[in-house]
Amino acid sequence: MSRKIAYGGILLALNCIILLLVNIIPLNTLFLLGLASLPIAVVIMEYGPKAGVIFYIGSVLLSFMLMANKSQWILYIFTFGIYGLVKYIIEKGRSFLQEYIMKLIAANILIVITYFILKFFVYIPVNLITIIVFEITFIVYDFVYSKFIDYYNEKLRKLVHK
Repeated sequence: MSRKIAYGGILLALNCIILLLVNIIPLNTLFLLGLASLPIAVVIMEYGPKAGVIFYIGSVLLSFMLMANKSQWILYIFTFGIYGLVKYIIEKGRSFLQEYIMKLIAANILIVITYFILKFFVYIPVNLITIIVFEITFIVYDFVYSKFIDYYNEKLRKLVHK
């Protein structure tokens, strides 16, 4: 039990460090937010979805205090932060096509919610080009996320459990 708490704490600290970098490095914000979303996948793989929910809540609370730009915080909590849980739920015994359709629907719902919250604070241009770029970017993000999960399972997990 103490190992589980310690490992979760280390992953949450890593998550917080990455989110702090969003304040310091103004470029690559989306990359950093995407990178910050990966530790939740590790928590879910190691300890299950309930631990993933607890980790997500901890991440949301800590990131609120750490992230100076609350628009970026909203983007993180409604898209990148929650995506590991969404991905876990969707990728259970479905065909590849069903998974991708469901993930695209979920991503679009999450980004629409984010848009309606943020539009009062930040100008976000919405046109056909931004929608297409979002869809392509999401597919790449999900692919990289899956590759990270594979890499963790094949290489990193062995190092962690020595």
